[in-house]
Amino acid sequence: MSKNVVVALSGDTPDSTSHSIVRYMDTSLDKLVDDILIQVLQTLSVHAILALRKTSRRYYLLSKIRCVWCARFCAEVLARNLPPPGPPCPLSNLSSTDLENRTLRALHLENRWPSLSANAIISKQRGERVDQVLFMPGGAEFLTVQNNTLVYWFIVTRPGLSQGLKKVAEWVAPKGVSCKVVKDFDNSGTIAVGQREQSGGFVKVLSFSLKAPFTTLCDYSLVPGVVVGISNHLLLLDTTGEPGGGGLELLGWHTGATGTALLPCFPDLVSEADRESH
Repeated sequence: MSKNVVVALSGDTPDSTSHSIVRYMDTSLDKLVDDILIQVLQTLSVHAILALRKTSRRYYLLSKIRCVWCARFCAEVLARNLPPPGPPCPLSNLSSTDLENRTLRALHLENRWPSLSANAIISKQRGERVDQVLFMPGGAEFLTVQNNTLVYWFIVTRPGLSQGLKKVAEWVAPKGVSCKVVKDFDNSGTIAVGQREQSGGFVKVLSFSLKAPFTTLCDYSLVPGVVVGISNHLLLLDTTGEPGGGGLELLGWHTGATGTALLPCFPDLVSEADRESH
């Protein structure tokens, strides 16, 4: 490999000249075996990797290999003490796609941080009251509850471009009643939806994902009390407002059970469950 090619590979070239340099790199690198190319890619800047992958299918596939983005994530983010985006996770558990996305998001945030103006997403719809906002792990997906409507949103982020909101799906409560949502902290893709204030109403357990939004796992047309929590296969119901008193009741939704187990009433626990559901 010539010295000129090494200089071109190591530099972070601007957009105006990147295509001509990449073409020169392309003709010089084709003769190298994959193992050497992978080592070269590990030393390139993020900009150079993204530019090179556009030149051929071979470079595209090599640029997707995990060790390439693990090297760039360590060099561009961890070594420079940039805040790693996304939920905490051991480096060994991150896939190639995760490492690439986190690297690009960290660099994008670094470029945006010195800006004097915030990159705000402004809704064109006015006069709508949002009762709840529930963010999912990772921060790119969230749910909003507006009266009887549950909306699933995805934050679209492209490095170098402004962010935007995409409505993935919408779910409307039966009979138009105001609803509330509680999420399962042990399973981020599962939620329980029930009536907001009125005791003794419906409860639905839903799963959601970008590929299959709002899939019904369990459907109760009538349960005692108000749903205040969900954990794995159990629903937590507050029946303290029922005639004659009550307490906290557990309902095993996973088996479709109808009987509940009554627990002693702990006011502090009920208040904590209500706070977490909001």
